[in-house]
Amino acid sequence: MGNFNRQKSISQPKLVLHLIIFLICFISVILHVIYSPVPLVSITKFTIQSNLIVSLTFLFSSFTLLKRKDDDSLLAYFKNASVLFMAVCILTYHFLLASGGEYEGFRIITNFTLHYLIPILVFLNWLLFESKQKYRFRSILYWMIFPAIYTAVSLLRGLVDGFYPYFFFNPNGEIPAGVGSYANVGLFIVAFLLVLAVFGAVLIIFNRLFIYFSRTPQQEVKKTKVL
Repeated sequence: MGNFNRQKSISQPKLVLHLIIFLICFISVILHVIYSPVPLVSITKFTIQSNLIVSLTFLFSSFTLLKRKDDDSLLAYFKNASVLFMAVCILTYHFLLASGGEYEGFRIITNFTLHYLIPILVFLNWLLFESKQKYRFRSILYWMIFPAIYTAVSLLRGLVDGFYPYFFFNPNGEIPAGVGSYANVGLFIVAFLLVLAVFGAVLIIFNRLFIYFSRTPQQEVKKTKVL
C-alpha cells in the first residue's frame, strides 16, 4: 500500500506538469501563428515546428500516464529529443535572434513562452520526473534527424524562391539579412549540428550519471529498450 501511494503521489505532479506543457505550448504555437503579420512565414520557423512536436509529445505522454503505462521507446525518444530541440530554441534565440525584431500584443507573451518558458519546463520535467535510460551515443544521430531535415528543406526552398526562415541560412546579403556566402552558411550549419551533437552527448552522459548514482545493492535500475 505504501508503494502504491508513493507512486501515485509522484505521478500526479508529473501529469499536471505534462498537461501544463502541452496546453501552454500548443496554445502559444496557435496564437503566435494567428497573430503573425505573415502566418505562412511563422510556420516555417524551427521554433514553431519544434514546439509543435513538444506539445504532441507531452499530449501523448499525458495519455500514457493516465493509462498507468510505461513509455515505449518511441515516446522516450521524443521526450529526449524535445530537451535538445528546446535547448536549441532558447540558446539560438537568446544569442542570435533576440535583437532581430520586436513583437506586439499576444506575440510578446507567446514569444516568451515558446523561446524561454517551454524550454525551461521541458528541462525541469526531464530532470525531476523522467526515468533515465542508458542511451548509446548513436542515439544522437536519431535526435538530429528532424533538425537535419529542417535545415535541408529550408536551404532547398531558399534556392527555389529565395526565402530563408533565418538569416544564417541566407547566402545573399550581409548580416543581419544574410551571411554573405554559401561558405558562411555551411559554417553556421556545421556549428549548429556540432552544438546539437554536443548537447546530445551531454544528455546521454547525464542519463548515465543519474543511473549510476541511483543504483543501490537492494535496487536495480529498470532496463528498457532504447533506440
